[in-house]
Amino acid sequence: MKNSISVMWHIDDIKTIRPDLNNSESMQVLEFVRDNHDASIGINWDVLEDIAEILYPINKNRGDVC
Repeated sequence: MKNSISVMWHIDDIKTIRPDLNNSESMQVLEFVRDNHDASIGINWDVLEDIAEILYPINKNRGDVC
């Protein structure tokens, strides 16, 4: 399309910040961000990390690493 741009995020981006998440969980993070992000902030690494933590809190007792 000549009159638009697209920025793409991949589940591998989510796994970079949260390697404990599987493909399905990573995609759910991306879909949530797509559907709910604040356009004045946009989608960035901080937003992805925050939403991943909200949807899938890290259980420190389980030994998850991020």
